[in-house]
Amino acid sequence: MTWISKQAVESMRAEADRCYPLETGGVLVGYVADNAESVILYVFGPGPNASHRRRRFLPDHESQCNQLNQLFEESNGRYVYLGDWHTHPDATARMSWLDHRTLRTIARHPEARLANPLMLIGGGTPEAWNWLCHQYKSDRFLGLMTTVANSDLHEFSQHG
Repeated sequence: MTWISKQAVESMRAEADRCYPLETGGVLVGYVADNAESVILYVFGPGPNASHRRRRFLPDHESQCNQLNQLFEESNGRYVYLGDWHTHPDATARMSWLDHRTLRTIARHPEARLANPLMLIGGGTPEAWNWLCHQYKSDRFLGLMTTVANSDLHEFSQHG
């Protein structure tokens, strides 16, 4: 199960609506609870120098890393990178082959320090986004395919 703050969902929806009909996305930030459930508290958008296309987007990696580093330091290391989010305008929230490859790359990237990253995909149109959370589990067939589990996404309100 994956938990996400209502504020994070609203931020993703606003960015998805703003960029429609082009893809957009960003970074998921939070922590992994003692019961191994992910808790997404914040999302960052694509960054000012991102490139948006109809079926793909390239984030402003430098901007995202700067934001992530700042939040990590402000939280004394409690809030960390959990994975990525992006949209599939006028399509479903199912993973593409590129999404599988990206998720595997994140899991294998030593600096991510994340064996089971999340990929949250929003499929649909403005005011009608359907969000589906995918979590990397393992490689199979000599690393050519990935095993991914879909996770229930539960919203919660932050207080304080």
